[in-house]
Amino acid sequence: MQEETKPNTPTPLERTRPSRAQRRRAQRRKRAIPTSAEGRSALLQSLVKRAYPSYEFFVFAVFCGAILGLGYLLDSQAVLVFGILMAPLMSPIVGMTLGVVSGSGSYFFKALLAFSVGSLLVFATGAIAGLAARIWLPMTFTQTFLQARLWWADLVVLALGAMLLAASFVRSEKKPFLPSVMVAYELFLPLNAAAFGLASQVEGLFFEGVLVFIVHLAWTLLFGTLTLFFLA
Repeated sequence: MQEETKPNTPTPLERTRPSRAQRRRAQRRKRAIPTSAEGRSALLQSLVKRAYPSYEFFVFAVFCGAILGLGYLLDSQAVLVFGILMAPLMSPIVGMTLGVVSGSGSYFFKALLAFSVGSLLVFATGAIAGLAARIWLPMTFTQTFLQARLWWADLVVLALGAMLLAASFVRSEKKPFLPSVMVAYELFLPLNAAAFGLASQVEGLFFEGVLVFIVHLAWTLLFGTLTLFFLA
């Protein structure tokens, strides 16, 4: 005679033990921005310290800009990708969004100043490559013209990158390299292309590249700020 199988009834310990999904939700809540004023202030202070760049940001900005300029000079997409992989962590972007969310003008302008210096380094190295390009003119600069134009697909990628950068920076202590590369790709490529066009005197690059850079920067700050507001 077969024994009846008893249903697996949970023990009192199992009933009180949270499931894996519940533990994940609890961890997310812990990492979110606290609701209390003291907790929010402490978290914002910690995030601002992490967002303020070190000297590595400026060093890698020079390397990134130099390789991007070489990529435009050689009209090589592979070199451009390598240059973006050398881009610094875009922590000043997070700092600016934190300044907007917290309402602190000093946070915002400190991060803006750091980002502006890094951008000037990318611009200057692109201009050096543009000066070198005068030696071999006329040349075709297909990649340069592509990056100095506004494309809707770039806006989609940039919005996603800005949201991931802000969310990853707040919720984890790890450096969000992948979202940072996405944002750097959309910001530094048109900026470097604009500098290349200005120095090489190739028409249709400077003003167009600067316009794309400004639009992309505003787009990044918009979606990064919205992400932090939703997390709050």
